[in-house]
Amino acid sequence: MKRITADDLENILHGLDKSSYKQYRALEKYTWHREKVTYKFLKIQGDPFAPPSILEAKGVLPRDNLEECKGAETALADKLSRILVDESSRTRYIKMGEGNSGRVLFYKPGPVMIPRASTRVIYSRDGTRYRILIRLGLPSRRRRILADEAARLLLEKVPAIIENGTKRILRSEKETLEWCRLYRDQELIRGMLEEKGLVSFIADGSILPRRCGGCSEPLEDAVPFESPPSLRVEIETEYHGTITGMGIRRGLTVIAGPAFHGKTTLLEAIRSGVWNHIPGDGRELVVTGRDAVYVKSENGRRVSCVDLRNWLRGLPGGRSIDCFTTSDASGATSAAASIEEYVSMGSRLILVDEDEIATNLLHRDKWTEDYTGKKTLVTLTEMAGSMKENGISLVVVASGTLPLLAAADTIIVMDEYRPRDASKYREEAKRLVEVAGLYSMEEYRRPRPRSYRLVRRPRKWKVTGLLYQDRERNLARLDAFSYLEDPGQLYSAVKLAYSILDSRPRRLSSRDAEERVIRVLDRSGDPDLVYVRGFEVLGAAERLPGFESRNRVSRSQ
Repeated sequence: MKRITADDLENILHGLDKSSYKQYRALEKYTWHREKVTYKFLKIQGDPFAPPSILEAKGVLPRDNLEECKGAETALADKLSRILVDESSRTRYIKMGEGNSGRVLFYKPGPVMIPRASTRVIYSRDGTRYRILIRLGLPSRRRRILADEAARLLLEKVPAIIENGTKRILRSEKETLEWCRLYRDQELIRGMLEEKGLVSFIADGSILPRRCGGCSEPLEDAVPFESPPSLRVEIETEYHGTITGMGIRRGLTVIAGPAFHGKTTLLEAIRSGVWNHIPGDGRELVVTGRDAVYVKSENGRRVSCVDLRNWLRGLPGGRSIDCFTTSDASGATSAAASIEEYVSMGSRLILVDEDEIATNLLHRDKWTEDYTGKKTLVTLTEMAGSMKENGISLVVVASGTLPLLAAADTIIVMDEYRPRDASKYREEAKRLVEVAGLYSMEEYRRPRPRSYRLVRRPRKWKVTGLLYQDRERNLARLDAFSYLEDPGQLYSAVKLAYSILDSRPRRLSSRDAEERVIRVLDRSGDPDLVYVRGFEVLGAAERLPGFESRNRVSRSQ
């Protein structure tokens, strides 16, 4: 890579004026400086109508006022990302030719603070180093290079956005430190959950409802969360003092109550607590352990060699249940397979909503079995007690399942978005189910670790909404990941699955996969790549074509 000055770059561009657009690729061998920032191209588009080029900018922030962000570099990078998006939107877009010419794009984050390849921050001796990836359209007309416009873009417009953005993050010191302090306290609370016997914490005063079904913004005039006294815990934080809130204890927690009173809203907040939320989100101090997973039924999903002996008591035709494989799973078998997959990856908290899981997996009707004559499916209600003994906690939204209430350690009733501890009714529920002969307990056996290998890599693929499609016309629905909160997370789960898994069978846990994810993010030149947990990466591999996964590795492997 040859180092040149800004003047050199301008001369090179003028030497390319009116040349074929592909001659822009000559710039890939240069790095240049502007306002103490180093720039270089990681990728140059071959056509003005193709996806924009990728430019890398590296510089140093003075560290004087940002010491409290040490250990919270993710929060600092997140704040910088948002400032750069705002700065680029303030800069009036002037089209510099055809296609994407003159367009400057920064990654627009969702409401969570997560590592992103587009903006990375690292503390060093001489200050806080940053790396920013920018998408931009190099100017052309009739597929011929426009040198003057390219020089303005690379030597004036982009440097101005970077300079203004880095100055703003230093000028708005109070706001920047708020981001870092909140992130540090969120991680502090998450680290305390285990010692307090909790799987999740919902702070008093949190705003859990969202403005609309697909919105991330909090609902205006929503009822602030208030924990019931019997479930209230205190947590001492570094920057927010002593805070109180509802602790979700290990074991089986059932969330019940009438329709439209906030049961699913509470579960969604617990589910989203695996990510650290930005100030103003309303769920900033809703914190859940990172090993929590959400399980739902996925009719028609692909299942590859999952041991379902915990859940099935036989299939027609003597089909295998210790290596259950199908390309068209039912609601019950898809959810059961997901539970086994996630537990084998290392999950210790399963979240379930009665609205999104097959009823026959949640509970059974004893009297109906008198007519059918067979019991072929074990329910979550029957398995919950043994799962608890195996260190697996569950939080289940279920209003009409008396045996599940009888098995619960904690019962929370939602009434007009206010939680009430109804755990005292467990004994009455137990008495009723025993009289009716409804309650039984099945033994849960922990699944073996699963192995993964990439059998066939697609030539080209895309994710549209929750649908995956590749050039070979393979389709896969990824509805299981509808809970992801950053726009790049689903794309990243798919790309990372294809990136970190190879043709050699490997037994991987979520933690193993996550370590690889962080390494890829540190060096990736793809600005759309963001952090996802190992659960999302391996979960994508379970559902995507081209992968083979199994609970046991055969001798031939």
